[in-house]
Amino acid sequence: MTSVWKRLQRVGKKASKFQFVASYQELVLECTKKWQPDKVRVVWTRRNRRMCSKLHGWQPGIKNPYRGMVVWPVPENVDISLTLFRDPHSDVFEDKDWTFVIESETKGQRKVLAAVDVNMKKFASATPTQQDLTLKLKPLSVKVLEATLKLSLSCVFLREGKATDEDMQSLASLMSVKPTDIGNLDDFNESDEEEDRRSSAGASISKAAAGTVHFNYTLIHTLSDKTLPSLMLSVVHLSI
Repeated sequence: MTSVWKRLQRVGKKASKFQFVASYQELVLECTKKWQPDKVRVVWTRRNRRMCSKLHGWQPGIKNPYRGMVVWPVPENVDISLTLFRDPHSDVFEDKDWTFVIESETKGQRKVLAAVDVNMKKFASATPTQQDLTLKLKPLSVKVLEATLKLSLSCVFLREGKATDEDMQSLASLMSVKPTDIGNLDDFNESDEEEDRRSSAGASISKAAAGTVHFNYTLIHTLSDKTLPSLMLSVVHLSI
């Protein structure tokens, strides 16, 4: 119901699609005594979308072994595509927060250490831009005292259209399915994911069609000369 209401709110609005690239440079993480993280990663996330960096070893400092850092000798790039909406009579986009999360991982167990929300509309631009950011994250674990992430954030404008255009809206609004077919309708609420899902669906349909053709071809060639004429029409009808 929530996703339907949001789509109704977008009727008549303009939609602009952007590509953002985050280039991670340095992470400083200070922890409480008697605990040090093993490996950490940066996760750029919104709802069910997670764009993860590689796992990196946390290096303790010399003066303070509980204040360490991760340094990228070569910046690690993570990119996302997202859609921002605005009223057709305004140049200001609606808010859309993406979250940078610091996670630790030990023996396959992940733990959220710190996070910060970033309103992406502040960095959207019709011309290509790149900005250096220093983000102070909020500790989300009692074991973390401070977390700071340095990165550069670049933006490229991709295209503009109506919020109800096929390539700007959610896949859920283009398909008629039962609730049990999709589990949680909120998973389809993000119009930013529509293109990836549509490509996957197209590949599955093509694969199924190819399987049908192969089946009919094999069936025809295994029939005897006497039974082939009587079954040809049925096979062709099945293919259609």
